[in-house]
Amino acid sequence: MKSLPGTICRNRQYFFGYLVFLLALMLFCIATGKDAGFLLINSFHNPLLDYFFILLTNVGNGLFVIAIIAWMVIRKKYYWAWQTGISFLFTGLLVQILKHLIYSPRPKTFFEHRAFIHTIQGITRTGASSFPSGHTTSVFALCTLLSLFFSDKRWSIFFLMIACLTGFSRIYLSQHFPIDVLAGSLIGVLGSLFIYTALPDRLLRKDSPRELSAQPVNSVNSLS
Repeated sequence: MKSLPGTICRNRQYFFGYLVFLLALMLFCIATGKDAGFLLINSFHNPLLDYFFILLTNVGNGLFVIAIIAWMVIRKKYYWAWQTGISFLFTGLLVQILKHLIYSPRPKTFFEHRAFIHTIQGITRTGASSFPSGHTTSVFALCTLLSLFFSDKRWSIFFLMIACLTGFSRIYLSQHFPIDVLAGSLIGVLGSLFIYTALPDRLLRKDSPRELSAQPVNSVNSLS
């Protein structure tokens, strides 16, 4: 098991940046409230941003994460693929449990008879599974692991920016409230950090069948 403080210290650029994002979003939620905070963000929109965030939000899609895992396997980054896959399943399960336990209408349903909001045909969904944001969880889980995997820590800022913008896209597209994105980011970051530190460093143990088969004589002598 890896040291949690050591892992955070070695990747302080990413985690410090995330802490700033987390505190800023938390203060925004407290200062504006659920309704007003969403409506404030929803009031700023234009066709160019619509198109940009429609594309970007797919980074939090499960199919995108699976594609990244496939790329890792092709590049023979099996340990990366192993951890990313487990993190995706673990955090996704937590999100689905919370969605089923907590009744939370999406903005389009929540404001249906209260206020006009900007929506995008074919993109903005209705329903009662707003909390937490699954796309936000997926992208923060993925970007957290990528920042840990890459030895060049200059990539950390890039990964964090992608995660934050994807989380913001969920609000911009009227899919989620800021509190949903806040919770989703926490699940993604903490879930991936847990998986990264808890799982062993190697997929194959030293006594794997491949290595045992390379020493048949020693194995027989040890039994005699």
